[in-house]
Amino acid sequence: MVTRVQAARSVVLLAVVLMLAGCAGFPSTDTQSAPETTVEEFSYPSGWSQEGVTDLGTAVQTHRTAVENTSRRSRLTIADDDSNRTIVRTLDTDAGTASVRFSDTLFGSDEHYYYNSAGVFEYDRTTGELSRNPGENWNPNRIASHERLRRPLLYLEMNATRTVTVEGTTAVRYTATGYRDPDSIPFDAATGQITVAEEGFIAEYNLTRENDGYSRQARYDLSEVETATVTRPAWLPDE
Repeated sequence: MVTRVQAARSVVLLAVVLMLAGCAGFPSTDTQSAPETTVEEFSYPSGWSQEGVTDLGTAVQTHRTAVENTSRRSRLTIADDDSNRTIVRTLDTDAGTASVRFSDTLFGSDEHYYYNSAGVFEYDRTTGELSRNPGENWNPNRIASHERLRRPLLYLEMNATRTVTVEGTTAVRYTATGYRDPDSIPFDAATGQITVAEEGFIAEYNLTRENDGYSRQARYDLSEVETATVTRPAWLPDE
């Protein structure tokens, strides 16, 4: 699956630079002009069809398989009237390093984790406290994966509306229209878009879920596939 991504990348390379300045704003995933492939001709990956998700478990597993052991940066933000929770995960397979940035405005949290061959290091940007865990093993794919990626997609109704080029490969863009079973979730309406690459990875989604005047926005985007880098953070002093 990664081989197909590399092949597509040799034709068109699109680097989406994701800034971490502030957690209130949402970054945009850049796309190029739509390819000639139509939604009817698009080669839908396992778990997806022109009508949307056919099996959510399969769709998420297809996503994980497509990016497994691949450098990438991803950002997941859940925001409502009271809080903004953002987690940015970056994996650099060439350097054998990774980082996680977590912030939550409700609790005033802002934490940064750095992973390398020496172990795991945690820095609390609010208190300035540094924790070192030398020798601690870590799993690259687990560090780079978002556990709550699938939750905003549960029972979501959607339709493929057009094809686009994202991260150097052909992708299909869906438009959310609502929910198949609103009684199973605390929301009764949904709007937004989901973009899925032909290789199977979820490139982005931007969904607003609503119920009785309450709304929650879920924003996910994947960028720098195969090109992401992680440098030693300035807050980690030299040994």
